[in-house]
Amino acid sequence: MPVERFALELRELHRDAGKPKQQLLAAAMHCSHATVSAILNGHRFPSWFQTEAFVRACRGDVDAWRYKWTETDREINADLPVPGAGDVPATSRSAVRHLTGREFYLALAAEVRRTEHRILTTYIRTTPPHYFAGFTDQETGRAANEYFNAIPSWVTLSESRSVRRLVCLPNAEMLDWGQEVRRQTQKIPGYEVRVLDWQINADPVNIAIFDDTSVFLAFDAGASPRMGGFRIDDQEFARGAIGYFSRLWSSGIRLADHLASLSG
Repeated sequence: MPVERFALELRELHRDAGKPKQQLLAAAMHCSHATVSAILNGHRFPSWFQTEAFVRACRGDVDAWRYKWTETDREINADLPVPGAGDVPATSRSAVRHLTGREFYLALAAEVRRTEHRILTTYIRTTPPHYFAGFTDQETGRAANEYFNAIPSWVTLSESRSVRRLVCLPNAEMLDWGQEVRRQTQKIPGYEVRVLDWQINADPVNIAIFDDTSVFLAFDAGASPRMGGFRIDDQEFARGAIGYFSRLWSSGIRLADHLASLSG
């Protein structure tokens, strides 16, 4: 089994490093002693953030372990259905997976639950989420609501978690939504929102990146409000996606500052 095999290799690295105390590893990994024990015993597959911290604490080769982690994660996803996704088909062995409608949003919501540390996401659209959820089929609408509601709840569960969301507010309806987002997130320290000046009257491909490893790309299906997208589990693609997001982020304006400039 891939999780047990990965745990065995971690135990070997731990042994070769002189068996650093699990309390020290837990501090480096920002998790509990029990979580470290579960990971080393093959009861839990660690996030890449946890794996990287463990490898550094044990003086391992980070690049080599990134490859091992990516391959193991891909093998796990190839063998199992998306967690919590009901009857969503099991993922294929390809690093690129196409998902439509309900499948796409169920996969997103499941990935939120699985994520340990960081979510980078965009909502660069001309209509707010409730519009999309209300004008698709009911199953997709419910799945979309589950995803959009999951992120604020997720980030409040741990101080080590963070969300960066890029939005655009090109019209009155989106501006109202932006003000609601501000009210909902202003007291959540780990939730940052910035606004992009998006002048084109069309939605771009939107992106969500989970723990710097899994990337989701969302797009509209023509004139229909239905949405489809891709999940991509590829190390090099994730690096490129993070770089792209970072460039967009650097050009954005804090949501609070943007709203203040309009009211002033």
